[in-house]
Amino acid sequence: MLKQVHLINPMGNASGGSEWRTLRLCEELSRHCDVHLWSSSEPNPRFSDYPIRRIELSSKSFPMTGTFIIVGVYHELGPWIDLARPTRTVLIYNTSRRDQLQDRLHTLQCFGKPKVEIVFAARWLMDACHLSGPVEMSPIDLQRFAPAERAHDNGRNRRFTIGRLSRDNLKKHHPNDVGIYRRFVSEGGSVTIMGGRCLAGELADVPEVTLLPSGAQEPDVFLKNLDCFFYRTSEKYFEPSGRVVSEAMACGLPVVCHRRGGYSEYIKDRVDGFLFDTDAEAVDILRTLKADHALRRRVGQAARKKLEDSLAPAVRDQFIQFYTR
Repeated sequence: MLKQVHLINPMGNASGGSEWRTLRLCEELSRHCDVHLWSSSEPNPRFSDYPIRRIELSSKSFPMTGTFIIVGVYHELGPWIDLARPTRTVLIYNTSRRDQLQDRLHTLQCFGKPKVEIVFAARWLMDACHLSGPVEMSPIDLQRFAPAERAHDNGRNRRFTIGRLSRDNLKKHHPNDVGIYRRFVSEGGSVTIMGGRCLAGELADVPEVTLLPSGAQEPDVFLKNLDCFFYRTSEKYFEPSGRVVSEAMACGLPVVCHRRGGYSEYIKDRVDGFLFDTDAEAVDILRTLKADHALRRRVGQAARKKLEDSLAPAVRDQFIQFYTR
């Protein structure tokens, strides 16, 4: 009899890293066990192709036993958890909220439930809360997120394009980035931002800047039309791990990211990506990449290799064995 595993997440944000982590885990685990996807809120219509079941206490529709894998601590579980009797509980901690983590651990460890095992999305998250557990990079489909053919790179009539994607929320964008985008396009580049409609008031007058709503394209399609991936968030939001950065690296893009972010532990500066501290450093890196095709190709290839090593079958097999034991 196959082991029963329940993956639990709100599944409400089609651009959310937690949702896509959950779906990728479902794909991987489904090859080894009986997996059920549960949403603690109304699932996003974009996920309609996935067999997601809505948790509803009134109709007794909720996971009862088996292995519970709860992705994230930022969402409410609801009173159904008091009635459930999991044989094993795994919590994936991927946001920097120790208060929510402690509340979630308290809730899950009541009523005689098994001790919660924590998986951390980045090593710094583990160190910050003084706990221990496996550290797992968000799993990505490396066949889907693969380098595009870039025969057009040397085309003289094509503008060098930097871009980024995220939720369409101002906290996901640093206020100084508008100035960097304007400067970059004034020097012959172009910018495409998916999840950038929130910047329309500041950039709508710049024709070389394309602002798309979140989810306008599939993320792999969007990334394969870029020459470079640029990323940082506002001071109001610290990116815990940055799945989008890993997706860009998997696509063979040179990534240029602010050093303040959990993704920085996966990037070796100037080898498989670039980390900057100041606006001036960011502009200098972007200029250098725009002018040096060989450099961006070399760094992009190293980025792809980093993801292939980090998500190699042997590595993923270890996590599959952990989740299904």
